[in-house]
Amino acid sequence: MLRINLDRNWEFENGKPDHIHRKEAEQARIVHLPHDFTIETDTWADAPGGSATGYYVGGIGTYTKMLDIPKEAEGKKILVEFDGAFMNTTVVLNGHTVAKHHYGYTPFHADLTPYIRPGRANRLAVTVNNAAQPNSRWYTGSGLYRHVDLLTSPNLHIVPWGIYAHTSHIVNGTAFVIVETTVENHSDTPANVLVNLKLEKESGGLEAGSGRVQVYVPAAGKAVGRVTVAVDNAELWDIDSPVLYRITACLNGRERLLDSDRTLFGIRTLSVDVKNGLMLNGRTVKLKGGCVHHDQGILGAASYRDSEYRKMKLHKDNGYNAIRCAHNPPSRDMLDACDRLGLLVINEAFDMWTMEKKPHDYSLYFEENWKSDIEAFMLRDRNHPSIIMWSTGNEVNERGGLSGGYEWAAQLAAWVRKLDPTRPVTNAVCTFFSGLEDEDQERFYDDLKNPPKESAGFVNFDTEFGKQVWGKYTEAFCAPLDIVGYNYLIHQFDDAASTYPNRVICSSESIARDMDKYWEGVERHPYIIGDFNWTSFDYIGEAGLGKSLYTEPDKADEQRKKLHESPYPWRLSYDADFDLCGFARPQLAYRRIVWGSDETFIASHRPENYGKTELLSGWGWTDCEHAWSWNGYEGEPATVDVYSAAEEVELILNGISLGRQPAGKGNRFKARFVLSFMPGTLEAVSYVKGIKGSSDVLHSTGEAAGIRIIPEKKELVADGQSLCYAVVEIIDAAGNCVPEASLLSTARVEGVATLAAFGTGRPRTTENYTKGQFTSFKGRLLAIVRAGYEIGFSTLTVSVDGLEPVSLEIPVNKYTEGLN
Repeated sequence: MLRINLDRNWEFENGKPDHIHRKEAEQARIVHLPHDFTIETDTWADAPGGSATGYYVGGIGTYTKMLDIPKEAEGKKILVEFDGAFMNTTVVLNGHTVAKHHYGYTPFHADLTPYIRPGRANRLAVTVNNAAQPNSRWYTGSGLYRHVDLLTSPNLHIVPWGIYAHTSHIVNGTAFVIVETTVENHSDTPANVLVNLKLEKESGGLEAGSGRVQVYVPAAGKAVGRVTVAVDNAELWDIDSPVLYRITACLNGRERLLDSDRTLFGIRTLSVDVKNGLMLNGRTVKLKGGCVHHDQGILGAASYRDSEYRKMKLHKDNGYNAIRCAHNPPSRDMLDACDRLGLLVINEAFDMWTMEKKPHDYSLYFEENWKSDIEAFMLRDRNHPSIIMWSTGNEVNERGGLSGGYEWAAQLAAWVRKLDPTRPVTNAVCTFFSGLEDEDQERFYDDLKNPPKESAGFVNFDTEFGKQVWGKYTEAFCAPLDIVGYNYLIHQFDDAASTYPNRVICSSESIARDMDKYWEGVERHPYIIGDFNWTSFDYIGEAGLGKSLYTEPDKADEQRKKLHESPYPWRLSYDADFDLCGFARPQLAYRRIVWGSDETFIASHRPENYGKTELLSGWGWTDCEHAWSWNGYEGEPATVDVYSAAEEVELILNGISLGRQPAGKGNRFKARFVLSFMPGTLEAVSYVKGIKGSSDVLHSTGEAAGIRIIPEKKELVADGQSLCYAVVEIIDAAGNCVPEASLLSTARVEGVATLAAFGTGRPRTTENYTKGQFTSFKGRLLAIVRAGYEIGFSTLTVSVDGLEPVSLEIPVNKYTEGLN
C-alpha cells in the first residue's frame, strides 16, 4: 500500500461553491492541513452555541485539491483517508459524490476508484458542514482539522488498518504475539496468497521475530491470516519503558510481491479484576488520569504531531500516567504520542447515543452510523499499546433505561469485544440530573430546592431521591461493562464492594477541589482503579465551568446564581491543571503533592479578596497565584496557602519567621497563613519530624521593563507540520516575569515559517488567536510558529508599547522522513 500525505496545498473557501473548479477563485486561499476555519473567526455574543461553544459559530467550508494520479495507477484501488473532519463531510471527485461522513471525530475512507482518471488531473473537493448549531457541548472547530492521506494498492491487497497484533502470553521472556492480517480481493477470481511477517525493534531496527501464513481470499471478498510469532527476550511496553516494535506484512503471490504494509505495536499484558485492580505486565497500576478534549489550545481544533506530543508530555512530566479522550476518539498523532511517552489511554466513542444533548448533535445519525464509526476508530487504533480501555459513551441519557438504553449498552459492548477482545469495555455513568422518566425526573429536581453546598456544580450532584434509584436504574446498563466509569460519584465508593461485589470501578470524572478525597478512595479500594480529573488541560467552550467569584458576605446568596452564568465574552472552561497554553496553574502542584510529591508550593491569594466570601463553581479552584507581587496592597492583609505533604510548614517573610502551621494529609495538604503583604522574599519550608525538607521561594517583582522569548525548541523542519512553541514573558529590570502585567502585545513572523497562533489562557476575552495581537495574561503569552515546506530562516518578533521589541531567529531545516 502506497501512502502519500495530502496535507499540503488545499484551496479553501467559505461555504459550498456552486461552480466547478476555477483556477482563480475569488474567495479561495491556499491552506495546509490540519486546518480549523472556526478558530480564525471572531467570537459572537449571539452565537447559537453560546457559552457551550465559547461563543464561536460554525459554518461551511470547502477544500479543493487537484490530484495528479499517474497512468500506472490504472486498475488499482485508490482511497483517501481522513483522520477526522468536522463535520457532515461530503467528498466529491470530478463532480461525483463518493462519500459522506457525519461524525466529526472518527476516521473514514473515501473510495475514489470508480471515478478516478489516471494520467489526468482529478478534482477532489471536500465540503464540511458545521452550520447547524448547536451540535456540541464544547468547542469543536470546523474543517479538515486532522491529516488526509492518499492510499494506492493493487486489487488484491492488505486492507487499510488491516494488521492487528496483540500479545497472547509471555513465558520466560519469550512473548507470543498473535498477528492477524486482513486481505481483500477486488477481482472476480479467488486467490491463494502468502502473508510474510517481520517484527523488529523500532529503535535500531533489529529483527525480533518472523512468521508466515497462507490465506485463501475468495473473489470479491476478504480473509484473515492469523499466525503467532515468538519474540525472544521481548522488551515490554510499559509506563516507564514504552518500547515499540514494528510489524511489516508482505503479501506475496506467485513468487512476487503484491502489497505490503506496516504498523507499530507494543508487547504488554493487561488484566483487571476486583482484587488486583488494573494490572499492566503483572503489576497493579493506579491510574493518575486527566480528561482532555480534542482541541489544541490556541490552535483551535487543528491537530499537529507536535501539538499533540507537547500536550501529552506536559501531562507525563507532571505525574500523570493516564488520559481519557473526552468524549470522542482522538487523533492518530495523540495516540502515537501516548505510545512513545508511556501514557495509558481510555479511548472513548460518543457523548450521546439516540437521545440528544444538543439539537443538532450526533444523535441524529447514531442509529445509522454507530457501528461503522466504532469499527473505523477501533481498527485504526487497536495496535496502540497505550490504549487500555474502550469507552462506549459518556453520561448518555439512556443510562437509566430510557429509549432502549439497556439494549444499546449491551449491543455496543458486544460490538467492541468483537473488534478487540483483549481490552476491557467501559462507559462513564453519572447521577440522574437527566435520564429518568418524567415522574421520577420531577422528583429528582424537587430535591434541588435545597442543594448541598458541597455539590459538584449545578447538575452533577446527587439528591436523596437520585441516590435511592441510582443503583436500581443503572445496574442493567452497567452489566455488560468490564469497568464502570463513575462521574462525580465519590459518595458511592465505599458501599460499592457490598452492593456490587464483582464491579471494577474507574473514577472517570472528578473535581479538582476534592482531588485528595477522590485519590484517597482510589488508594484505599482495590476495585477502584484510578481517578480522572475534569479536566487536566483547559479547553475552549463549556465556558466558565471553573469560575470563582468573590463577594461581600451579605451578598453571597444573591451572587451564587452567577456561578452558573457565563455571559459573553467568557470563552474557556478554566477548570484545569494546565491553562489553554499549557502553563501550570496552582492546582497542578497540589495534585502532584496529593499523588506523592515531596515538594513545597506557595499559593498566594489576592489581597483584594481578603475578608470576602469565595464562591466556587463545582469545577473551580480558589483564585490564587504562585507569586508575591501585589503592588498597591502594601500593608494589607493577605492569605497564603502552602501545599505540602509534610507534617508542618514554616513561612518566612523577608527573613522573619511567621511561625509554623500543620500540613500533610490530615490537613488536606494545606497550611494556611494570614499576613500583611510586604514586597520582598516569601519562603515556605516543610518539616518532617522536625527536620527541614523541601522549600519554595517567591520574590516580588518590579515594573515591566522588557520582553523575553523562551522557545521550547531551537529549530523546525520543513514538513509543513513542525511547530515551535515560544513562551513570551513580560519581565522587570532584574529579569523576573511580572505576574500582574496585562499589556497589549504584537507578534509577527517573517521568513519561511508562519505564525500559527498567538494568545494566552485568559478565560474571558474578545481577542483572536490568529491575528497576532493579544493582551498578556499573568505576564505571559504563547506564540506558536509553524514551518512551511521551504528551508531557510524565520524571525519571530514580539513588541509591546513602551518596551523594546525582541526577536528570535528560528532556522527551518530540511525534512528527512523518520527523523522528526
